[in-house]
Amino acid sequence: MRLKSIKEINGTIKLLTGTRIGGSADLIEIGGNDNPVIRNPLTSELYIPGSSLKGKIRVLTEWLEGKVTDGLTHSCDENSCPVCRVFGRSAQNSKVAKSGPTRISIKDAYLTEESKIELEKLKNRTGLDTEWKYENNINRITSEATPRNLERVPAGIEFDFKITYKVLDMGDNGKMDEDMFERVVLRGLKAILLEGIGGGTSRGNGQIEFTKLIVDGEDLKNSVDNIVIG
Repeated sequence: MRLKSIKEINGTIKLLTGTRIGGSADLIEIGGNDNPVIRNPLTSELYIPGSSLKGKIRVLTEWLEGKVTDGLTHSCDENSCPVCRVFGRSAQNSKVAKSGPTRISIKDAYLTEESKIELEKLKNRTGLDTEWKYENNINRITSEATPRNLERVPAGIEFDFKITYKVLDMGDNGKMDEDMFERVVLRGLKAILLEGIGGGTSRGNGQIEFTKLIVDGEDLKNSVDNIVIG
């Protein structure tokens, strides 16, 4: 086994609709926000955890590859399994499979400098750097409404993200990992364009686009946009 290369993706995510990736409410106040978005604990700046992006791409890949059976995270000992080879497998399955370490690593996505300025303007104007979306849960029989509020990062905000992908020579000169990059990583990026990120995507939250998508110095934004799912 030899590390042949490390592919690098540098991109920018633009929010097309309000997006929420939940944090924790350390203090719940009457009339306060009990559904906050996640923030950097040191700077209070908004960000998108790499684990959220990786988890969403993995889930969509499991569906696309027909690996969803009992609803649990897929893990198997097949060396050629695209899900396990790219995203990793359980320790028990790793003892049997000899496909090497997890290939993909997704870093936290941070606000672009331009978006930091826009959010500061929003905060000066409204007192908040986010938006609160109010929803109602309607009882189907009595029509009684149960209101709730959700904090969202507003549409138009952009985050820079980075993905690295290891290509290992497992006796095939890295061909399988090269194929998996196209089949899993790039197709996974197209899938989240269609599905969205964060919570409440079925209600319109979390729709995104890539304003930049550079893979090893080459602009692949249009190539990913043109991938057909299905």
